[in-house]
Amino acid sequence: MFEGAREEIVPKATEASGFEEKLKAERESLLAAWIAFLELQRAKKVPFPPQYADAFYAATKVKKKDNYILNLLIEGKGLFNSLLEKLDPHLAGRIGIAEEINKIANYIRRIEELEQELSFLKESFLRDKLTFLWNKNALEKFFYEVVIANIFEEDYLLCYFDLDKFKSINDKYGHKWGDRALIAFAEVLRRNLKPKDFPCRLHGDEFCAVIVGVTLDKFTSFAEELYEKGFAMKFPDGVHQIKFSIGLTNIIASDNLEKALERADFSMYWCKENGSLKPIRV
Repeated sequence: MFEGAREEIVPKATEASGFEEKLKAERESLLAAWIAFLELQRAKKVPFPPQYADAFYAATKVKKKDNYILNLLIEGKGLFNSLLEKLDPHLAGRIGIAEEINKIANYIRRIEELEQELSFLKESFLRDKLTFLWNKNALEKFFYEVVIANIFEEDYLLCYFDLDKFKSINDKYGHKWGDRALIAFAEVLRRNLKPKDFPCRLHGDEFCAVIVGVTLDKFTSFAEELYEKGFAMKFPDGVHQIKFSIGLTNIIASDNLEKALERADFSMYWCKENGSLKPIRV
């Protein structure tokens, strides 16, 4: 070798073999996580979307539950990205792991696609598509994971809403205008409830809300004001006032969601059938 010439660095076979073993172990770990995650998804135990997680847990001081499977996938993606950034493609070709590197890049793309798919699935699983309020799936999670978990530390009420004469809106103006009325009422709830309250569309023109941190005595007068005002909406033949019935009930420690909804629903129908009465509580 001439003086001053640089000796070419060639990795030893044992080093390449060790690196391949590490890649194989990481790949097997990722596949195991993938399979476990798919089982979780089939069971409908999907995590909350990041863009809604803060709002969902605003009503509680309970520590957010980590989704270990999803975190594992994200950590794996970070590890693989780090490996790809540090590895020289020419070196990978020389030591015979170019194919494995391509597989890692494909795994990263699959994880990114999965994250996008999950974001869509979580949103559709928890949100009403018309009004973008929470749906009953979200209400059920909130009821058991937040309300019942903190029932001895916080006051919770269940408020049930039903639009009056909603069928006549659909019959007279068409379902498009009925949908607009539902969207308008959802906005009424957003404007009038606290950020930590939990408004939800159950089905049709029936809505409910978990009211957080207030007693029934104090909230009843506010519910009566909402009941008296209703809300105005512009129709093809002019502006009309839309009224809605309200039912109220305390949520207690022995409740399940169906019991609480049944009481609030009974209260709401009493209000609807006796229009001269203000909202009552049961």
